[in-house]
Amino acid sequence: MNATPELLRLADSEESRNHAPTTELTFASTVPRDLVHRAAIAEVFVTDSARVGDPDPESDEHTFEVAAQLPRAHVVGERGGSYDFLLLVEVLRQSGVLVAHRYLDVPLDRAFIFSSLNLTISGLEALRIGPRPAHAVLSTTVRPKRNPAGRVLGFDFTGVFWLDGVQAIVGSGALTFVTNRAFQMLRAGNRKKLEGRSPRHPQLLRSAPSLVGRRDASNIVLTEPAVSESGTASALLVVDTDHPHLFDHKLDHVPGNLQLEAARQLSVAAVAKLHGLPAESLVVTAAKADFTDFAELDLVTKAVAEVGDASFDGALGAVTVPVAITVSQEGNTVATLGIEVTQWS
Repeated sequence: MNATPELLRLADSEESRNHAPTTELTFASTVPRDLVHRAAIAEVFVTDSARVGDPDPESDEHTFEVAAQLPRAHVVGERGGSYDFLLLVEVLRQSGVLVAHRYLDVPLDRAFIFSSLNLTISGLEALRIGPRPAHAVLSTTVRPKRNPAGRVLGFDFTGVFWLDGVQAIVGSGALTFVTNRAFQMLRAGNRKKLEGRSPRHPQLLRSAPSLVGRRDASNIVLTEPAVSESGTASALLVVDTDHPHLFDHKLDHVPGNLQLEAARQLSVAAVAKLHGLPAESLVVTAAKADFTDFAELDLVTKAVAEVGDASFDGALGAVTVPVAITVSQEGNTVATLGIEVTQWS
């Protein structure tokens, strides 16, 4: 899959103890787009990288720092005064892909699968958009998984995002690399399960942006959410294969970052309706996702959410609300996600 993140709240855990940036990195220009698997130059945010120290000979751990510039205005950054959660996820994805190609000798023709991706906001104020684009540095440690010949098949990683020198995000996850032939065999096996079904291509009406905390209608990925008083919400995914960020290049499935955005929009709509809050004041401060199957482009995709109880998060100094989301196609679960929503102005 193109991007299948599993996100988990990591604040105050061991994964948040990575060091502050120590190397001199540049922000003058972006890296070549093929090193981060993007088609459009405008969709490349990573600018530089460096290895920190020597690999640990016993654990095979490698530490790197990756620089990126966060644009103050972007197609998915139209929310307003803070850097968008989906933009931050993309910077983390690009960083992992760059490290694999530049330092671990993973060939450029490999398909990447984010088998897990954990991300937590640890400093909300650092996400405010200032008078110039933020300089982001990811300090990350990776632990490669190798075959008997020593070739890297993937890696686990932990990391900390620093925005203009302030710690803002902690994360961890895992990447798997497969040959294009292996990826095509994997997709063929999944498509075989659809034999006999009638593909559907419905014309779906997007939700009003104000209901899901967005401003630009082109960034809406849901139909209007139906929210019950019991705390259940549901909507269908609107899959726009012409979207310049979510479909930067051609894909044969619904990407994980689109499903993550759908979960975010449904969570915001549900919490706003149930708690009487303005949707534009709600931000994601933690998320978790398990992608158990490929989501096919030619099947109707449904998201159902269950809103949990609000609680005060001392680290953030704000009230948070957890939301559990299931994404399915024709009764088959393709992803389960958890989103933590926080009101922040």
